[in-house]
Amino acid sequence: MRYFFLLTILLPLLFSCAKKQPEVAWLKIDKWDLVKNQDAMNDQGELSHDISQVFLNMDGKSLGTYELPAKIPIIGDGAHDFVLIPGVIVNGIRGTKKRYPFMEQYKSVITLKKNDTVSIVPETRYFKEINFLIEDFESPSMQLDVSSESLATIGRNNDPSILKWGNRYGEVILNDSDSLISFTTDFNTVLPKLGTDVFLEFDYMNTNSMLIGTYSYGNGNVYYDPYLQINPQSAGDAVWKHVYVDLKENISYRQTTPINEAQFTMVLDDLGTSKYVYIDNIKLVYP
Repeated sequence: MRYFFLLTILLPLLFSCAKKQPEVAWLKIDKWDLVKNQDAMNDQGELSHDISQVFLNMDGKSLGTYELPAKIPIIGDGAHDFVLIPGVIVNGIRGTKKRYPFMEQYKSVITLKKNDTVSIVPETRYFKEINFLIEDFESPSMQLDVSSESLATIGRNNDPSILKWGNRYGEVILNDSDSLISFTTDFNTVLPKLGTDVFLEFDYMNTNSMLIGTYSYGNGNVYYDPYLQINPQSAGDAVWKHVYVDLKENISYRQTTPINEAQFTMVLDDLGTSKYVYIDNIKLVYP
């Protein structure tokens, strides 16, 4: 009887609490759309991307960060001022999310309705002043310098089952005899230092690991600073991926060397096998 008595008291309270849950509106965001900035001062190259995060603000208040696609519950009704900021996974580490510093915010007045869903595809573009150093494997000569120690080489291919952008992509084939390659970009440009954001972006499909670093030289000094290893994909499941590598720390550290290049090193992971790395749309991006 004691338990029955308690239930008769608690059950109405529980139902009462459930009824007090606030009604919400839903904002559905599937993806970002990266479009060309018609006012851009520099060539932006192919607009491949993986803008997988959104930093969401409503009426000047932060509502948090969400991985896309997302269906976001919002307490509110009627028209509200929204600001959506594009975000990326930095260095391929899922726990490292960052507002991408080179892309515009998306601003819109969105009318919410309780218990209803509003779907949007926010649009962003690179700021018009942003600088790009690009190797997209389309020109007759590549702006890449292969080290003399390399056994393999980087070529170009246009296999339609692999090609996704333009007319060519870069290709490295590794096997027992061609087991090592190291190459750097050859843009010969002074990149900003003193804590300025510099990102390396590129697309890749790989069954072999690759090490990303920076090669710095000038004033009689030469430095190679390894930075990030990208793991291989399974041969049957390999797809094109886009990565954002934050080079600010590496480049700002080398104050005495004016020229900084991105470096890629690949060593055959397993003897007795044949592996590949396809790469495209290499970009150094900076203010």
